Amino acid sequence: MKKWMLVLVALFVSVSAFSQSCLDDVWQCLKSKQVPKAKKFMESCMAENPDNAAVWLMQANVNVQLFNYDQERKEKDPNVTPRYPNALEDAYAAFVKALELDKNVEPKNGMFGAREGQELLAGPFEGKARVADDQNKLQDALKYYGLAAKCYELAQKKDNAAKMYLATALVYFKMKDMENYEKMLEKCVATSPSASEGAYVELYYLYKDNNDTVKCGEILTKAEKIFGEKSPAQLYEPMMDYYAMTGNEEKLLAIVDKAIATGNPDMIPICATYLVNAKKYDKAEQILKDAIAANPKDFTLLSKMGYRYAMEYYDIMDRRQTAMNTRKWEEATRLFQSEERKAAMQNAHDWCQRAYEVNSDDLTNNRILREMKVQLNLEVPQELNDKINARMKQE
Repeated sequence: MKKWMLVLVALFVSVSAFSQSCLDDVWQCLKSKQVPKAKKFMESCMAENPDNAAVWLMQANVNVQLFNYDQERKEKDPNVTPRYPNALEDAYAAFVKALELDKNVEPKNGMFGAREGQELLAGPFEGKARVADDQNKLQDALKYYGLAAKCYELAQKKDNAAKMYLATALVYFKMKDMENYEKMLEKCVATSPSASEGAYVELYYLYKDNNDTVKCGEILTKAEKIFGEKSPAQLYEPMMDYYAMTGNEEKLLAIVDKAIATGNPDMIPICATYLVNAKKYDKAEQILKDAIAANPKDFTLLSKMGYRYAMEYYDIMDRRQTAMNTRKWEEATRLFQSEERKAAMQNAHDWCQRAYEVNSDDLTNNRILREMKVQLNLEVPQELNDKINARMKQE
């Protein structure tokens, strides 16, 4: 029995000594920046010690350096092909394997520990994910966003991890995988509620598309609790949409005031649209007038003012139709002959005409303009008809 024990001890010592000697060679190569040579030594180490945590940890460090080696080559020549394209993924897998074999495994001097190494990989994984996303390589984007999220989670960087889940959700949206799109958005919010207002916006419109008004309200209420009075401007539009949809005029007007107070010119036409749809024509007109005074050739503002008057005109005509349907002939006649209707019609025409002179290719503006010309018994230019017909064929 003692003889067998001595043999096993001797075997362990020899294997351990071999692995340490081998790892020392790899370590020396890495310290002297001989990365490809370190890789060759590492292959021998791994072949002889496939279940050694220290070997796997060194393998991970070699892979990190192989990635850096490729990056340095690319900085010198952007067109160079990477020699080790899977170095990052291999490094991550090796770090994980090292911890599986020994959660207390220690690195050699100057090398990365297993947890530290995984945290280090988060940034490069995110970079690869965004490149893949931009190139529409969606499966690769999913893989790298997922790895980046895991690394950020390990580093306790919840905000960063949440942003990776949001990015992952948007990839699923591109893939039309709405189930995973929703799951990743909810995971983003659960991981770090204040990390990304974009997740709340995406969830709101997702719930709205699903006709789930209750969830629409819940996600906005949660956002308000998280961000409080400092709610990001990105949340203002879904809030306006929700309050308009549910008929909460008081809150709609309050959010409009907040949005305008930001001084962001992009919010003006958005606010105006919701005000017009809520039949707050005068308030919509006021904010548009102020903006147009500063930007008299802005097509969006000009066309939105035309929209404001057109909606008032349609509103009057709807009320007239209701009166006719209920045989209130005098009321129907009054509405049709009212100065209010004539003024709305004329103003809609004039503002849409000004917008047309800035941009004659917008289908919505052109349609309103043509209709107002017809109602006012004005000539409809052939060019206007041609532009509408051409755009209609494209729709």
